[in-house]
Amino acid sequence: MWPIPPSLQVLLEEFHSVFTNPTYVTHCTLVLCWIMCLGPRNLMRVFLSSPRTGLHDYAQRHGLDSQYNFFERSAWTPSGLGIRLAVFVLTHFPFKGVVELVVDDTLFHKRGLHVWGIGWFRDAVASTKKRVATASGHNWVVLGIVVQLPALGIVLAQPIMARLHLSGKVNPSCAQLARQMLQELLDYFPDRRFSLLGDGGYTNKELLGNLDDRIEYTGRMRADAELYDPVVPAQPKNKRGPKPQKGPRLPNPRTVAKQAVPPGQEGKYQWQEATVKMYGVEKVLWVCGYEAVWPRVTGLRRIRVVIVRDPEGKMQDSYLMTTDLTASLEEVVTRYSRRWSIEILFRACKQVMDIEAPQHYCQESVEKVVPWVLGIQTLVSVWYVAAGRELPEAEEIRAHMGPWDSEWSLANMVRVLRRAILNAAIEANSGGQAETREFLGRLMNWVHLAT
Repeated sequence: MWPIPPSLQVLLEEFHSVFTNPTYVTHCTLVLCWIMCLGPRNLMRVFLSSPRTGLHDYAQRHGLDSQYNFFERSAWTPSGLGIRLAVFVLTHFPFKGVVELVVDDTLFHKRGLHVWGIGWFRDAVASTKKRVATASGHNWVVLGIVVQLPALGIVLAQPIMARLHLSGKVNPSCAQLARQMLQELLDYFPDRRFSLLGDGGYTNKELLGNLDDRIEYTGRMRADAELYDPVVPAQPKNKRGPKPQKGPRLPNPRTVAKQAVPPGQEGKYQWQEATVKMYGVEKVLWVCGYEAVWPRVTGLRRIRVVIVRDPEGKMQDSYLMTTDLTASLEEVVTRYSRRWSIEILFRACKQVMDIEAPQHYCQESVEKVVPWVLGIQTLVSVWYVAAGRELPEAEEIRAHMGPWDSEWSLANMVRVLRRAILNAAIEANSGGQAETREFLGRLMNWVHLAT
């Protein structure tokens, strides 16, 4: 098999407790093969990307059994791997206060009559504002940790958990699956506080109803939300019947956006100028905020409604809400803009990790492949931040980067790790003529796979 660089070996050891000893060996082999594979990452091609000397008698006798059994019949669980990944990320990045999470779902295209869990779902990439496109595949709900590196100005989303959303009303919705993953985190980290970022599909009662006080939520809300004043008017003592728990109804966010007056004018709702940093650039926006309660979604828990308008007219009005009443309007907008990191995560796992290539049919394999590949993505990102960016291989690649390249893209991280693994293999097999000839055979095999 490919040699494991010492900087990567230390990180792989942290996942030993998730697997049994034989399964852990297979896990390490598959991680290296997945990284070194240059073609479509179906399981056969991934296995053949390993040098031939790594097959040994076991692989010759059992072929691909150990690799297929790693997903089909092994004892490890996606939940156990997800908790381990959460611990892994939290211990390798400086989280001193609230841990910021992000959740969203994406479609991985699949075809086949006998593929378990397959269904027809909305394809966000192919859809437009006027046309909703659907496609066959697996719809996955992914929960990640948002990692901020202020000194570098980098925001990365590290996936930790994933759940398969099955079609049909009898199955849990995406919001319910997100609630299950959140509950697992809360149970394992009872002393931690979290902040969750979500899109409009997760701003609903299924996720936010009776939400734990340790979680603050920030996300997009409906423009026609039924909101009420949180201040309850005083009631006469002799008035009979139940006491009101909320004030009079407020205009919905779309109406407030129409009634708000420009900055400097007097009115009940007033726009304020705010300079926020979003998507890597600073932008001047108009924001209008007020407190309310949303009984149908968050119950009687107070929320802050934030309406965002682009004075240049390039962006449509956005309607945001947060349960964090201490956050300023600028902080709410900046915080929600970090939700875009999970969209970059989805693009990287499809284009770089080739997560849609493996074709599995049984339930056990389908439920394990995607969480495992997302775990490799987190492993590579943490490795690069912790050790990879200081290696000579990274310096060599940075010297040839163009203005369109990004050092912090997953493609660059995988490129550096591949070069580090190759250099480790060359150093380990450059002792004599026989070893050199054997290593050249490995390289030829790798080149043939690349073509």
